[in-house]
Order: sequence, then structure tokens, then C-alpha cells
Amino acid sequence: MRYLTNLNSSHNKASVITIGNFDGLHLGHRKLIYTVKKLAIENAYESIVFSFHPHPHKLLNKKDFPGMIFSREEKRKRLEEIGIDTYIEYPFTKEFANYSAKEFVENILLKQLNAKIIVLGSNNKFGKNQEGNVNFLKERTSLWGLSVIEIPPVLHNDLVVSSSRVREELIKGNIEIVNELLSLPYIVKGTIVEGRKIGRQIGYPTANILPEKDRLYPPNGVYLTKTKYKNKTYNSITNIGCNPTVRGKNRIIETYIDDFCQMVYGESICIKFYKWLREERKFSNLDELVEQLNSDAKICREYFK
Repeated sequence: MRYLTNLNSSHNKASVITIGNFDGLHLGHRKLIYTVKKLAIENAYESIVFSFHPHPHKLLNKKDFPGMIFSREEKRKRLEEIGIDTYIEYPFTKEFANYSAKEFVENILLKQLNAKIIVLGSNNKFGKNQEGNVNFLKERTSLWGLSVIEIPPVLHNDLVVSSSRVREELIKGNIEIVNELLSLPYIVKGTIVEGRKIGRQIGYPTANILPEKDRLYPPNGVYLTKTKYKNKTYNSITNIGCNPTVRGKNRIIETYIDDFCQMVYGESICIKFYKWLREERKFSNLDELVEQLNSDAKICREYFK
């Protein structure tokens, strides 16, 4: 997959394009993208996903921005797994935000990307003041020599699947619903940092990673997870929180990896979340904490068994 952050050169090959933020790449996004891929194969066109960075909501409404479901790296990786030819992460600036829908289509999609088919969700809007949408494109298909494919909303339990809905469920800690909406597990990646080594002292060493800026995480608590290190995946228990039992102050993501005893500071891991287990608690002493961790580990093994 070709990954672009600018459009310094024009594309000669005709293309089929979808436009959006695609945060989370949920079921609705995937229907759009699979349609793009199918049409590209049928017409021998280039398949293009056109997205933006930073998220427009962050630039235009900084105080209201809830955070991203996935990191840029993860979104790019999952698009590559789907098999898209080109992923464009176009710089979203205040100048670009003032592009009219007409300017965006004519100057970028047609002139630079040679678009022949545009695949768009029924609720998708683009351009200054969100004046562009499916009907805007359909009214100009003859003028621009375009075909426009409209994709209706995807429903899950009779509700529309959207990034906003995924965020709402994630904030509530409803990991199983989040995973259904995403069609894949919610994940967190990071580089292992050195902690206070208290877990090691009580027989539960943990791999600690720091939360990323602008990412949205589940609420503080303990989760059943799987952790991938290099090419092997392990059962794990992940705590998001501040470790109140040992007077922790900063929020951290720490994972006890079952049947794993390597020293891996500075290495990268990928944590897949499957189920909320319990809220984070402050225990009276370390013995109570160990007793609870023993119970958590047993539940974890049974769950993944």
C-alpha cells in the first residue's frame, strides 16, 4: 500500500475514492472501503482512501475533541491489511478547512487523483460549511464525468454504527460491544517503560506503557486482554489506572502477561482488549492485592480457554 501525506504529483491512473476520517475503521467504514476495493478491481482502477490529519474536530473544536479510537499507525496498518492501493492522510489545516466542496472535488479528487468513482456514506459531509454530500455529487456527475455510489448506514442492534457510537461504548468500558462495532479487538500499542517493580516483588511482574496523547482509552479498571510480543501472543490482564494501593499518581497502562518472564524494557507490545473485568480498587495491603490478582489470573485463563 502506498501511503501519502501530500499530493506533489498527479495520478495518471483512474481511481475510485472514498473520503472520511475513518477513526476506528468500524463496520460502516469497512463497508465503504470494501466497496472501493471491489469497484477498483472490476474497473482496473486504483483504490484510494482519502483521510485527514489531524482530525478536523480537533482542529476546529479543540475543547470538544474526545480523542482518537486508534493511533495513526494502527489505522494505516489496518487499511494495508484490507488491501487498499493508496492511503492519503492529507494535512487538515485552517486553509484547507476553507476549501469549498466544489474546489475540493475539482482541484484534488479530479485534477490530482483522477477520480472516476466516488464512494460516499449517506451521512458523509465535506467541504467548507459541510456543503458537500452525496446529493451534491450526484447533481454534478455529468459535469464532472463521475459515478457516485451511495452507501447507507450500517446498523448494529438497530442502531447506526459510527465513530461517535464506538467512542461512547469505549468510554463506558463496554469492550465487547466496541469489538463488535470494530469487527476486530480494540488495541493499544506502546513501548515498555521501566516502572516501580512492585509487581515483580509480589509475583506479578507487569509490562508498563504510557498512554498516548490524543488517544481515547477505556475507563480505569482491569481488563482481560491478549498481549503480542514479537511474533507470539499471550493471555494477559491489563490495568488502566493509577495504582491506588501503592499510592500511584500518574495514569498508566500495565499488563501482567501470563507465562512470560522476560525483561523487555524499550520493546514494543500490542495489547488486544476483550472484556472489562472489574474496577480499579485500593486494597488495604499487598496481601489483599495478591489474592485478587490470583483470582483475576484464574478468570483470565478460564476465559481464553
